[in-house]
Amino acid sequence: MDGLSEFSWQNIKYNFYNTGELPELVQRDSPILQLWESAKNSGLSPFSKITDLDEFPVADLSQGDIKLAALAEGVLNDVWRLFGQQDVIVFLINHQLKIIAERHNPDLDDQYHYLCTGRIIEPSVFGAIAPTCSVMSKQPMIMTGHQHYLDEFSNYSCASVPIFNGCGDVLGALDITSPQGLLASNWLRHLLYQSYILENKIIQAALQPDQRVLYFQHSKDLLNNAYTGMIVLDQSGKILKANQMALKLLNCSIEQLLQQPMDHFLLTEHLNPLNSSDCFLIQSFDHAFFYAQLRSVNGQLQNKTSKITTQHLLDQALKALKADIPVLITGETGTGKDHFAQQLHQKLDVDLPFISINCGAIPDHLLEAELFGYEGGAFTGAKRQGEKGLIELADQGILFLDEIGDLPLHLQVKILRVLQDQQFYRVGGRKPIKSAFKLLCATHQDLKSKIQQQSFRRDLYYRICGFQVHLQPLRLRQDKQVILHHILDQFGIAQWSSHVEQQFERHTWEGNIRELIHVVKLSAAFKDSEILNHLYLPEADLAIQQQSKQLILDENKNLNSLTKQMIVQVLQEEHGNIARTAKRLNISRTTIYKYIGN
Repeated sequence: MDGLSEFSWQNIKYNFYNTGELPELVQRDSPILQLWESAKNSGLSPFSKITDLDEFPVADLSQGDIKLAALAEGVLNDVWRLFGQQDVIVFLINHQLKIIAERHNPDLDDQYHYLCTGRIIEPSVFGAIAPTCSVMSKQPMIMTGHQHYLDEFSNYSCASVPIFNGCGDVLGALDITSPQGLLASNWLRHLLYQSYILENKIIQAALQPDQRVLYFQHSKDLLNNAYTGMIVLDQSGKILKANQMALKLLNCSIEQLLQQPMDHFLLTEHLNPLNSSDCFLIQSFDHAFFYAQLRSVNGQLQNKTSKITTQHLLDQALKALKADIPVLITGETGTGKDHFAQQLHQKLDVDLPFISINCGAIPDHLLEAELFGYEGGAFTGAKRQGEKGLIELADQGILFLDEIGDLPLHLQVKILRVLQDQQFYRVGGRKPIKSAFKLLCATHQDLKSKIQQQSFRRDLYYRICGFQVHLQPLRLRQDKQVILHHILDQFGIAQWSSHVEQQFERHTWEGNIRELIHVVKLSAAFKDSEILNHLYLPEADLAIQQQSKQLILDENKNLNSLTKQMIVQVLQEEHGNIARTAKRLNISRTTIYKYIGN
C-alpha cells in the first residue's frame, strides 16, 4: 500500500465510494480502509466539506481528560517549539477521539477552528485521519493526500502516534497536521520520542506507595530518559505495568508480561530487596545484559524508621481540612509550602475558591484592607463602591495565609476574632459580614520562638495549628531523586547523565526545591545537546564538582572491567566464536574486540 501513487489513491477512493470494491493490492483490514468504510456507511461522501459546517458540537473535558492534558503539557510544548514555525497544528486526542489539548498559531484560528479543544473527530464527520487510525490500530500513522477520505483534506499531511497507559490500553494519540503537504515522516520520529516521555509520565502518575519500578537499558547513560525500559512491580515481584520500551527491549507483548513474575523474563539474583537506587546488571533469558535500577515510589523509605512520606502528609492534611481543622504548613524557605497548599486544594475540590495572600509581601497599612475589604470612602483613594476583602472572597472555600509569621500583631487580633466568630467588619464598615472558610497557613519561622519574643499571639498559634505539616528540607528528604526527575521532566529534559545525579546528591541545596528549580532551569537553557550532562551549580561547589569527576572516572573504570569479564565469560562458553558471542550479548563484534583485543 505504501507504494501507491497519489493518483492511485484518488482512483481507489472514488471507485470504493461508487462501487464498494477495492483492488487486490489494497488490504481491506488496514485502518485507513476501515475508516473509509465507516465514513461511507455513515453517509459521508469524499466530496463533503467539513469547513462548510457552521457549527461543530464541542464536548466538555472530563476529569480524566484534564489530568491527561496536564501530564501532556510539556510534551505538547516541546513539539510546538520544534515545529511551530511551520504551518501546523499539534493536538492530543483521548481514546474517544476528543481533542483535549492543542497548539497552533493564533493567526491561523480560522484555518484550524474545526480542530479546537473539545471537538470529537469521529469518522462520520472527519472521515479517515491519522490520529483516529492510531487509536484504532495502536500504531504510528502517516497519512497524506487522498489517503484522507475527504477530498478537502487531500493537500494535508498528518503524523500521529498512539499513547499507552502501561497496560496495553490506548489512552489517545498525539498528532501533527498541516494543510501544506509537508513531509510528515520528519515529524514521526520526534512524536514517537515524545509519546515515550508521556507514557512514562502516565505510568509514574498512577504509581501506588507499595509498588516498585524497575528501570533498565543496554546503556547506563540511557537509564534516565525516554528510551528507558520501565516495569512496575508489586511487593511480590509480579509485573503490573510495562512501557513500550520495555516491550521492545524484552521482545515480548504486554499480554505476555502482565501479572507474571518478573523472574520469568529477567535473571533477578542481583536485585536488591531494599529497593536500592544503585545501578546493577541484570540479564534476560535471551542472554542480553541490561543496566538497571530498582526504585521505590514517592521516596517510600527503605529502613525501619518509617518516616512519613509527603503523600501520607497530604492525605492526613486533607482529612483535617475536610473536618474544618486548620492546617499549618512549616518548613524552610523553598521547601514547597505553597505547592503543598495548592495540592491540598486540588485534592479537596478544585472548584472551591482558593484565596492566597503572602502576609509578608504587602505593606502593613494595606494588608488590613486586603484581608477585610473596605467600604466606599473608608480612606483616601478608596473606591466609591468599596471592595471585598480576601476573607470575604474565601467564603465556602480555602483561605491560605502564607508567611503568617509576618502578620502584624494588631491584625493577629482581628484574624483571631474572625476564626472564633466566623464574621468580621470591613474597614470603615459597621455591618458584620459572615465568611465560612477552611484555613491553611504557612511559615518558615519558628512561631513558638516568636511567641516567646511576644511577636506572635499564643492564642492565635493554637487556633491555626489544628494539624501541623512539616516539610523537610530537600537535603534530608528520602524522595529527593523523585523530585529531581519530576523537575527535569517539567523543563522538558528527558535525558540526563549519571554525572547530573551525582552532582545533585553532593550539593547541599540550602535553597531547597526553589534552588533546584532555578538550577535546572539554568542548566536547561545552557545545555548544548539533547542529553543534560551538567548542572550549573554555584561556584562555591567547584571543589565538590572536581571530586565528582574523579569518582565518575573511577566508576567507569570499574564498569569497564565488569563488562570485560562478562564478554570473556560468554566468549569462553561459545568456544571463542566472536559472532555467536556478539549475538548473545546483543553487541557488535567491534565492541568485543575493543574489550579483549585481537
